[in-house]
Amino acid sequence: MKARLLTGIPMALASIALFIYDNSHSGEPAWGPWTLYVIGLIWGMKEFVRLQQAGGAKLSIVPMCGTVALLCLAHVLELWQQRPLGPAGKSLPYTVLVLAMVLSLCIEVVRGEPERFRGVALQFLGFFYIWVLGSFSMEIRNLAVIGPGAFAWYLVVNKWTDASAYFTGKAFGRHKLIPKVSPGKTVEGFVGGLILGCAGGLIVWYLTALRTHIPLHIFIPLSLVSQIAGQFGDLVESLMKRSVQAKDSSALLPGLGGVLDVIDCVLLTAPVTYYGFLIAIRLSPSH
Repeated sequence: MKARLLTGIPMALASIALFIYDNSHSGEPAWGPWTLYVIGLIWGMKEFVRLQQAGGAKLSIVPMCGTVALLCLAHVLELWQQRPLGPAGKSLPYTVLVLAMVLSLCIEVVRGEPERFRGVALQFLGFFYIWVLGSFSMEIRNLAVIGPGAFAWYLVVNKWTDASAYFTGKAFGRHKLIPKVSPGKTVEGFVGGLILGCAGGLIVWYLTALRTHIPLHIFIPLSLVSQIAGQFGDLVESLMKRSVQAKDSSALLPGLGGVLDVIDCVLLTAPVTYYGFLIAIRLSPSH
């Protein structure tokens, strides 16, 4: 518990400083979120590969992390230029992704080692789980007018939900949620996380442009759906770790585990939150 707080509190304060700066420079390139995005997903892929290697999969860290780096940088370049940069007006990062997947299949055929083919499937899963899901976080940041506030809210509400679920479960947990996947998670923690996470999200809503553009009666359902997806994101990573008998994705962050243990809840909820915001904006009277 002590190590968790000693690691988590400085990270939270640094994140708050980033959000305040980003929100006050909303008309400028989002260098802070972009940097966080690139580093977080590259390191997350490294830990994903390590987990799969622990389960016996034949995967290589350098090509997979290198591909994710190219995908992130291509995505950031498009966000900076505010237009597709791929051939024939297509998305550059998705062009890179398709070519990387085709190349990996061709390489395995040339190798001629059928026992490695499971690794190709895990490569594709890694690209989808880490980059495709994670890329929606930058689409949230890139939303017109509400982008900085929406990005801050998306991270704050899901990490606050995650932390609240942990502490509520520790204090009041009696009924196991899905013990075969994550023995430590409880129904009480799940519900407590939703309630406290929604309360934290309302503070961000009030302090940012979200309050002006998305009314409360639309915002609260969006918050609950995003939080539920976030908690399932945590469970997905627990299932992955359990499949290879690992407790954490790494020991990089004392008390918290690895980068993948930190971003697990925000990966799965990123597309849910992004499309939720699009629907919320359409339903808002100001639209």
